[in-house]
Parts: sequence; structure tokens; C-alpha cells
Amino acid sequence: MNITKQPARLSRIVLVALVSLTIIVFGAFWLIGFDMPFFDNPQFNAPLLTDLVIVFIYIMLLLAIAAVAVSMSGLARRSRKQQK
Repeated sequence: MNITKQPARLSRIVLVALVSLTIIVFGAFWLIGFDMPFFDNPQFNAPLLTDLVIVFIYIMLLLAIAAVAVSMSGLARRSRKQQK
């Protein structure tokens, strides 16, 4: 396998995995218990998987911040090597 194609392949796999996971989480949110009435006021909905969506968004945010931190540290390392 060509070494230059590996990062593109890896990024494509990560993209497909994240999009698939997002579709599954939001699909489950909309399809499983979305129309449950809120206990205090039955005119409002109280979806069952709201906590799952919130946790998923926090995890995605933390992964994005970690990816930026790793990328910035790699950029700083390469910059220091070029200056030497």
C-alpha cells in the first residue's frame, strides 16, 4: 500500500465512523420514546434519550478539543525542529 494514501484512508474511516455514530444516536433519540409526555406538564415531550444526546455532544466536543491540542503540539514540535 502506498504510504501517502494511508492518512487519507484513515481520515475517511474516521469520518464514516463519526457520521454513522451520529446518525445512530440521533435516530435513536427521535425513534425511541420521543413522544413521551413530560410528567409535570403532559403538553410537553420528555424524550427518553436526551441524556444520551447530551453526553454524545460533550464527548464529541472533548474529542475535538483533544484533536486540536494534539495537532497544535505536533505543529509546535515541527516548528522547533525547523528552527534548529
